[in-house]
Amino acid sequence: MTGIPSASTAALDALVCGYSKRRRDEKILVIMHQAFSDDSMSLDGDKTLLLAACVQKYSAWADFSVAWESVLALPPSINYFKMREARSLTKEFQGWKPADRDAKIKLLVRVMVDYHPQLVTAWISRKEFDEIVKPVIPYMVRHPYIPLFYALIISLAEWQHGAGMTIPTDFVFDEQGSVGAEAVIWYAFMKSTVQPHIAALMGSTPVFRDDKFILPLQGADIAAWHERRVIDYPHENKSSLPTAELGRLSCCGIHLNKTYLTQVATEMARVPNIELAQVKPKDYIPGKLPEENNQ
Repeated sequence: MTGIPSASTAALDALVCGYSKRRRDEKILVIMHQAFSDDSMSLDGDKTLLLAACVQKYSAWADFSVAWESVLALPPSINYFKMREARSLTKEFQGWKPADRDAKIKLLVRVMVDYHPQLVTAWISRKEFDEIVKPVIPYMVRHPYIPLFYALIISLAEWQHGAGMTIPTDFVFDEQGSVGAEAVIWYAFMKSTVQPHIAALMGSTPVFRDDKFILPLQGADIAAWHERRVIDYPHENKSSLPTAELGRLSCCGIHLNKTYLTQVATEMARVPNIELAQVKPKDYIPGKLPEENNQ
């Protein structure tokens, strides 16, 4: 890509503008989105929370963004894509017929397949997390998003090391409000706990961006919905879904299952005075470390 960046790539280009052209073209960007099992942000009941990472070089994401924007503009056009709005036929899909909605999704899925990102997922049961881990975990990390966040990042670095990659990967998440701020403040600490060759691949502190402007995040939204559907409905015939072609993409996953959660809770309970960290800190401000909250 040369010249002035298009509207569809300008926000993406800003993420890598400091790199040399050679490094920029080889730079891996991991675009991540989350999905709840009922397509809502409600935290009640036994719901799967899943993070989907779409892994591809920056140069491919730049071309993807142009293709994605072109499909958005095809009549009937939309300004952006959100799976929740598509499924409920609201906002950008207000007044649409289901058949037209599904046709638009299929076109967008075709863009995903054409640029073949590697899909990596991590998922957890909210109910199991609340029953097993939440009673003992420190207040500041009691959202299941946080263990998923780090399980996926660290596992991906391990896989990339095994594949012989040497350029650090950067992560772009959809905006998550306070829980995203909570997750990212532990990044430097988490890097310090892994082996140096893994830490070297973890890249810069992850950033959170608006998926209306970083178009690959909209693709990750579709991937997250589809992969969560595969997990929650293992016996469903996926060929009837408008996202069915995503099954052609290479995908691997990490399940933070009941055994893992029990191990985490057991080890956490052994920490001396852990009960003191289970209470909301005085003057607590989301997104700040404990010592910052006490200032």
